[in-house]
This record gives sequence, structure tokens and C-alpha cells, in this order.
Amino acid sequence: MDASKNHCTSDVNNGDDSTPFAPPLLTQDTRDVLKQLDGSTYHLSSASLLDHVQWAPSGRRYILVTKDKTHNKFSPVQLECVAEINPEKFWLYACGGWSGEKGPTGNWSTPTPFEKAKARGHLRRPQHPDLHHLWPNYMANLDAIVTLATSTSKDTRMDHKVVENKEIKIRHSIFLNDLDDEFTTKAMPCKTKAAKEALAEIVRRNVYDFNPLPATDTERDPIPPSQYESELSGATVLATFTLSCERWQRGWQFYADVQALTVLCEPPSFVEQLSSTTMTMGSKFEVPEVARKRARRGD
Repeated sequence: MDASKNHCTSDVNNGDDSTPFAPPLLTQDTRDVLKQLDGSTYHLSSASLLDHVQWAPSGRRYILVTKDKTHNKFSPVQLECVAEINPEKFWLYACGGWSGEKGPTGNWSTPTPFEKAKARGHLRRPQHPDLHHLWPNYMANLDAIVTLATSTSKDTRMDHKVVENKEIKIRHSIFLNDLDDEFTTKAMPCKTKAAKEALAEIVRRNVYDFNPLPATDTERDPIPPSQYESELSGATVLATFTLSCERWQRGWQFYADVQALTVLCEPPSFVEQLSSTTMTMGSKFEVPEVARKRARRGD
């Protein structure tokens, strides 16, 4: 594989500081995805998005769902966007970077045990100029969706925003309550000593199983947990996520939960890593429809 063919940015120049190289052309793969997104109802840039979504109660929580029922049930909306994963705010590690129940500095007001921890990251505007135009529409639609929820109450205070400094905050649950053999908990890599010790206890109790990040590379193969940072931090991805919110005494809390991350353009510093093992693509790594059509056509 050509390690540079799927890059979306270029910071290299020809020796003349005043004349940098033009950005590389988008790959045909990325252009195919963008074309599919143009006709997607739930693309975050869609002008008619708000005509197709609504907030529905689910216990204390509200879930963003479709307006059309399937089998007499509303389905959670899977919003789609093309974004760059901010490498400066990257916590999409297998262990979420968990460093103790009170957080890295010991000042969390509410303890969070390891089995309840989340991996988190920020999606930002892609650097490639051909992708810039999408971001204002993303921000406008997200703002309208949030307002649609908070307008149902006199209390519109915000305790946890899904957008911060024009970046979308995403999260992913590290563990599941059901057991699955696809990726083992014992093999889960951890960044901190505290996480390693907590993982050993979870393995001993055999209650939770590791919930791999549903991320695939440019070849639509699952990204191993040990390579999350090297292949995702700084990458431009097709991100699919669901939205939920809750109203607490401190105000509204909004969350974007990852459903899929499909790499369109590798990070500028990407170095291809060969693996001695081959993993099969399971249900956790289902490629979104807009990306799958390109992946399945003949070379």
C-alpha cells in the first residue's frame, strides 16, 4: 500500500516557503463517499434533516429518532459527517485513557469505575479545502437539533454540550455487559497502570467484555485496538453517531455515541503497519452504507 495515497492534507513545501504544494486531490474513494452522502437523509449537512428527526423519551433520557416508524417502532438516527479526528483531544484509546475513578488529577466529583468509562474524542473541520464547506452546515444543524430538545423546557441551561469550540464531542462505551469472543478482554491494551489493574479485576469477575471501537481503515478492515491512536488520531473519517440528551438539575446534557468511524484519509504521519494476524469483519465493524458501496466494487 502507498502510505501517502489516502492523505487529505499536505504540509510539505518545495523549499520555497512562499509557495507550498497544492493540497493533494481527494481519492476516488472519498469522492464516492461524498457523492453518496449528498443523497443521504441523515447526512448532518442535509437541508431537510430536521424534517426527518425528532426527540423521543426513553426512560429519563431522550433519543434522537426517525419520524418514520419501522415495524411500529422509532429507530435511533445515525447521523453522518466527514470530519478530522483532533489529535490534540484524542482519548479514543482501547481503555479510554482511564487513570482512576477520580480522573487523571483526582478531582472528579462523581467517581467513575473502569467498567463505566468511555473512550472520547473530538471531531473537527477537515483541513482539506474541498471538505471545508460542509462544516458550517454541520454546526447549524446540530445547533437546531439541540434547540429542538431544550425548547421543550423552560430550563435551557447546558451542563454538557455536544459541540465545543466548533468541534463535535464523541464517545464510546469501553465495555459491554454481554460476552463476545470477537475481541477478548484479556488482550485489551491499556495506557495507564490504574487501567491495567482495574482490567485484571474485570477479567477475574468475568462480567464485562471489551467493546471494540467500530473503526475501519481505508481498506474497510477493522482497526486493531493497539493501532487506534496511530490510525485514527488526525485521520479524516466518515463518522456515524447517535444523539441523546438528559435534563438534570444542573441543566441539559447532550452526548454523541459513536456507531462507526470509517477512515477516508490517513493521518499525515501514518506509517503502514503489517499485522501477523488477520481479523474478520464482524457486526461491530459494519461499514456504513455510503462507504460500503465503494468498498465492494471491483478493483
